[in-house]
Amino acid sequence: MNQDLIYTCEISNAKNNSSRLLCLYNEKLIIGSTKLIQNKNDLAQEQRDRSIDLTSFSTTISWIFKEKMVTGFKVSYYCCVSNALKSLTYLGEAQKMKQFKKLLDGKALYTEFDKDYLLSSSLVQKEDVEISKYLQIETGELKLVKKLKIKINQQSKLQEEINIVLALNHQKHKSLLQVDEIYKEQNEIIFIMKYCQGGTLYNYLLKRNYQLDLDEIKLIMKKLLKGVEHMHKLGIIHRDLKLDNILFENENDIKSIKIIDFGFAVELGYQNQIRCGTPGYMAPEILNQEDYDELIDIYSLGSIFHSLLSGQKLYPEYQDKDHLIFLNKLNRYKVSPKIMNIEQRQLLLLMIGHKKHRPSASFCLNHSFFKKNNEIFHPIENQVRQLSFPTLKNPFRKQSIKC
Repeated sequence: MNQDLIYTCEISNAKNNSSRLLCLYNEKLIIGSTKLIQNKNDLAQEQRDRSIDLTSFSTTISWIFKEKMVTGFKVSYYCCVSNALKSLTYLGEAQKMKQFKKLLDGKALYTEFDKDYLLSSSLVQKEDVEISKYLQIETGELKLVKKLKIKINQQSKLQEEINIVLALNHQKHKSLLQVDEIYKEQNEIIFIMKYCQGGTLYNYLLKRNYQLDLDEIKLIMKKLLKGVEHMHKLGIIHRDLKLDNILFENENDIKSIKIIDFGFAVELGYQNQIRCGTPGYMAPEILNQEDYDELIDIYSLGSIFHSLLSGQKLYPEYQDKDHLIFLNKLNRYKVSPKIMNIEQRQLLLLMIGHKKHRPSASFCLNHSFFKKNNEIFHPIENQVRQLSFPTLKNPFRKQSIKC
């Protein structure tokens, strides 16, 4: 664990008004005495007694506000020394507390969500998940809020999702939608994200009548591949990349594209415990109960790439969900005849090919499709591109599955 000090300031114990020194590190918070320490050993002992593990599922922080300004916090944590849960309340200067909170956002579990947010409108309601728009009281900003119910048999899965979000927040990437805050309440985990006004990539295709300029496709795929490359370098597999899990932060701004929803994400090495994804985007090895690795995300991006190039799905001839899964298992895709450019077709076939020959995100980014201007088409190719594309209906677009 990185022990480098991130932030420090003086605070006071709300109970007895005694001064304390707050020291924030990557994964822990140390609250120690400001009294004169005689030697380094005394200081080390003083710090150990007050060390709070920010990665622990039992550690939560609630904020104290006065006139919409944060003026203190209450931290609840498991104390190893006393072998019990403890709660301590501290106050500090508003500016220092604001800076402290900014550094902690998305890197620790908060609590008392209802004190900090007001419901604006509900977007999705299911048995285990609720997605809504909320107003952040402190800033007045509109936020996208995802609530997950805590079930006894799913606590480890929720803990893993939180760990992945924390890892991505520590190593941010502009192609991934950051989780701004995480709340842990009695019966639910709550993820707070920026509200993206641009809608999904699916809706963007729909609005554009499934016809994108090649420069747009290049930019979209490059940003998606860079985001996936970053995840894979951190040892994280997304496992549910699809048109509906890609958002635009701003309307009509493809540069603001973001990968979202890490509910099925997993750390490399633990991926075979649960098999999941969305039919039509899933790598065949998942459906065939074979071992798989991070390259399943490349297959999913290949399916997205096909939709961007042609306006059609990779498996356009299925009759129902079972038939789609059958075709997907056999990798019996149908590449659209509209994709006639050699470099586009070559990269696509690599991405949706057998897992033994499927390239990494880094390899894809170095492909000639991104390196040269291949917008010069054969005359017949230009004519094909002018044809009206069929509607890209997707009855399973919201149905991710566990196999």
